[in-house]
Amino acid sequence: MTSMWLVLIHALGLGLIDEIAANTDPSDCSTNFPGSASCDRYHDGAAFLQAMQSRSQQTLGADRVDLEILSQGAKKALRAGCDINMLNDGACIGDDVCEGCNLLGANADLPTNDQFFPNRELRCEGNRTCSQVVGAPLAFVSAGQAMVCIGDATCTDVWFISNVGAVCCSSANDGDTCSNSSFNLTVNDVLCQNDVCCDGTRVCTNSTMLEVESLLCRGLLACSDSQVILEQDLYCNATSEFNPSSSGSTCSDSTFTFVVNDTHVVDCLGDFVCENSNFSFNQNSAISFECDSEAPGTGGGQGACNNATINLAPGACMDLNCTQDDDCIDLVVNLNGGICWFNMFNQENRPNFVDVCNKTNSSQCGPITPQEICCRDDPSCASCCVDINITTTTQSGPPDVNSTSTTTTTTTTTTTTTIYPRNRRNRRNRREHRRNRRENRRNRRQHARQYRYS
Repeated sequence: MTSMWLVLIHALGLGLIDEIAANTDPSDCSTNFPGSASCDRYHDGAAFLQAMQSRSQQTLGADRVDLEILSQGAKKALRAGCDINMLNDGACIGDDVCEGCNLLGANADLPTNDQFFPNRELRCEGNRTCSQVVGAPLAFVSAGQAMVCIGDATCTDVWFISNVGAVCCSSANDGDTCSNSSFNLTVNDVLCQNDVCCDGTRVCTNSTMLEVESLLCRGLLACSDSQVILEQDLYCNATSEFNPSSSGSTCSDSTFTFVVNDTHVVDCLGDFVCENSNFSFNQNSAISFECDSEAPGTGGGQGACNNATINLAPGACMDLNCTQDDDCIDLVVNLNGGICWFNMFNQENRPNFVDVCNKTNSSQCGPITPQEICCRDDPSCASCCVDINITTTTQSGPPDVNSTSTTTTTTTTTTTTTIYPRNRRNRRNRREHRRNRRENRRNRRQHARQYRYS
């Protein structure tokens, strides 16, 4: 019997035995080792071998080992972890897949086998799907592609991605999607509108989002405890469209830095939305800032923008509207050379900002057109990136007139590859018009918005 175990150890190696033991869960133990309480006792190779020996003696006799059990454990050990084929396909679909990724060097740029994902997106859909080890960030090889995370605890602890065109994170249940994550969007991406949408309970919490164009956050604690650098607009709504039963404290305890001296719309709508958060704006910006804890569609509440801090810059102009009596309590406005106007309706008792802001009953910073967020009604980000046509033409040089060859051949080859991401074709003209309008608005740097006061 001893010689048989030595042969088994020599053939498979103690390292593999340890790996199988470490990757065996309680359900496997109850199936493969009836009567055992837990896999916890199989904490090393020796314990696992002892368990296998006992099992083989019970069922197969003293001279035989159940190699099928070992084979099943080995297959599970190989299946677990980060599947590069799923990543290259842009489809990590299912529970507990594409997890613990530790891709380094060239393998950290996705996809590793092409310029684009088949559908121009990396989709992580399931529960506990898509994660990576600390210090092993990933990047998209080519710009113009979206990151889509759907499910519970998906793209979480940790999930750091750069060169992303747009990001959509959503959860209909427990949430925590895209929490403890980092998304660095592509600067000056001509193929995508670099928007980010986070919808659901604790979606995009404790996260970092860089080079964002506009950000939409909906749901309980969505986009809370986060750091965001953005160019355009911010929309925070207490109520999730995916999980409306849980709401409030959206965009709370976070820092939002607007880096472009453009027009900006900030909406903090619902129960304790934007509470304890910090907002900083660039010089010569025109800002419309609304805090309304009882805005339509939020379910009502109180305390929008309470204890928040707004930092202006030289030449900046802000229209501030705190709608309810219990909104904007202890809100602080630091002018820093800018100017602030507030609607005097029901706001005279807010000493923290009425001492530095001017009373008015109309907009003073001009008409501002809110930007249409590409993923507002589309959790798949399908509307955020344009179709792409790649045309490659190769041609040989002119024939050599001095050549003594009897045959001269000139070849021209044209190859056209068209990539049409799903659900995008019919929206192309509308997106193009919207992009041109946005570009013209930026070039003019109009600091305007017609703001509505009640």
